[in-house]
Amino acid sequence: MPIPQRGREGEERESHLKYALIVARMALVCQYGGTQMNNKHVLLIGPFPPPIGGDTVLTLNVSRSKYWGDHGITLNCINTSAGDRVRSLDEKLTSGDLMRGIRIFFELAMKLPRCGAVLLWANNRFIVTMGPVIMAWSRLFGRPIFVKVFGAYLARRIRRTPQPARQLALTALRTATRVYPETHALTHELVEEGWLPAPRVFMLPNFLPDGSFAETFTAKRFSGRCVFFGQIKREKGVFDIIEAIGGREGAACDFYGPVLDRDRNDFLASISRFPNLSYKGTVEPGAVSRAAAAYDVLLLPTYHDSEGYPAVILEAYAAGIPVVATNWLSIPEIVEDGVRGILVPVKAPERIREAIRRFASDEHLYESMCRNAFEYVRLFSEGAVLGGILIPQVTRALR
Repeated sequence: MPIPQRGREGEERESHLKYALIVARMALVCQYGGTQMNNKHVLLIGPFPPPIGGDTVLTLNVSRSKYWGDHGITLNCINTSAGDRVRSLDEKLTSGDLMRGIRIFFELAMKLPRCGAVLLWANNRFIVTMGPVIMAWSRLFGRPIFVKVFGAYLARRIRRTPQPARQLALTALRTATRVYPETHALTHELVEEGWLPAPRVFMLPNFLPDGSFAETFTAKRFSGRCVFFGQIKREKGVFDIIEAIGGREGAACDFYGPVLDRDRNDFLASISRFPNLSYKGTVEPGAVSRAAAAYDVLLLPTYHDSEGYPAVILEAYAAGIPVVATNWLSIPEIVEDGVRGILVPVKAPERIREAIRRFASDEHLYESMCRNAFEYVRLFSEGAVLGGILIPQVTRALR
């Protein structure tokens, strides 16, 4: 499809912004002329635990990777997490968010002059609010900036953002050295809408630390032991799981993860009614694959609006177990129905029950899915994603 043009007015805005950046950069060179930049230092800006979630654990795994040291790079980090409370997607910004933004900018001003490049790991809300400030400040210092987009919601967030904040966010993103969407669908969408130039958009999926993978596949038989890992909130489908198997023979489910305050009372009250359902607390980052190995299948009937490639699916695969997940957004890109798991419609507890019965009745199908999942997940290793994609690109920019 043809890419719509931004028009003369948009081009003039970008021209004015570039001119302003040049002038401001000259002023900053005068101010920070004595600051020593180190091309072996990279600034990582992103959310760290708590809370435990896909975004925070991914940032933590990036910061811990041995591949940075293998390339002689030292990471300096700024934590953008809002704290230990699980948040919903539609929460409004608060005064606490404003204070967090001021703290982040202060750390940025102190650390950026000494670093040779910037990694911004952010969700869609952060990209359109604090993101333009960070990207503009990085460009003022002439630093290459690599923007990793969590989930698959950014395009919809941009459409929902009113002008001129929308134009500001898009202009900032166009200054990035690379923008890394998490999924194929979002990668195509950002380019096809004409928002970002194709050469700067490069898909970078979730990954698992190299230590998450077992060396050999161990076959198992399906016994009905189900598990849920993730932030426990309605949009993740936890109440559909409860309705699907609560009190029923042949299946049980343990739930792991921090609970959203909004849904805490309903969730705990619901599972307390059924002896085959249990809440087990949280699992430490890096231990999910080992915990998943004790179960037969991961249940993830999510309809969360920002879902990309859920890391828990990859962690289940690494443990050699398939998933029952919803046919939702980009999940079918990594869950091939009948090959590595079973896809079900959104809000369909009866289809979750059918999937579990299918595993129980077809031993060969179940073993085949386990093996396929175990072999497929190697594509998402730390070495393949960080060592093979991200770090070489950052290293070239530092040179």
